[in-house]
Amino acid sequence: MKLIFSLLFVITLFFSNDRLSDGKIQGRLNILNGYATECVMHKFYTRTGWKQIEGEIGRNGIDGLYYKEKHGVIREVLVAESKWNKSRLGRSGKQKLIKQMSKEWVLRTLKRLKKYRPLPEYEYIRKLIEHDQYRARLFKMHPIGEDQIQIITYKIKNKGKASYETFIESTLKPIRLNSPRNSFESMVVEAYNSCREEALHKYFPMLKKEAIEWLKSDNYLQKKDIKPFL
Repeated sequence: MKLIFSLLFVITLFFSNDRLSDGKIQGRLNILNGYATECVMHKFYTRTGWKQIEGEIGRNGIDGLYYKEKHGVIREVLVAESKWNKSRLGRSGKQKLIKQMSKEWVLRTLKRLKKYRPLPEYEYIRKLIEHDQYRARLFKMHPIGEDQIQIITYKIKNKGKASYETFIESTLKPIRLNSPRNSFESMVVEAYNSCREEALHKYFPMLKKEAIEWLKSDNYLQKKDIKPFL
């Protein structure tokens, strides 16, 4: 009986994916590209000593929440949001007045995290943020040409609810997916591709291994790229 149900599930999954509309395909690709960007961001910051702690509940919350300790006490906090290509920071609240990555937004998110995961680290992080003792960054990754990606990081300046500005912190050289020039670029490409492969398996389970390998050579997966394989 279990075998029958398993077969029915696989058949249902195949035909439901076979009938994916253009809108659903694009929606899944948006998630995939965003997921890959977030994966690269985690590697980017943790390689320099930042410890990552969960900042999201499901797919909502802070993309990157990191801290550094001194003598076992949290002394530094980094709050980061990842965005792919032209994606922009959003707003929340009843009238969409709370700007994503503003101090108010971060504290509201931390309050939900503490309720969902009552970890002592969140309380230490909250105290530092309340006293403006933290860094806020926007991490963006852009596709360039046919086979390159580029990372740009921005400092986010917060002064309460009203003021909100971003300043370019650093713009890295474009990275070729097929020929990284050093260990850092190799790390970025490996993280980018492994996360995209994981997401392709999850959101497009009908794809064959050969199709996934071919798609990984494209720096910007779009509907027109993936439709021939569905």
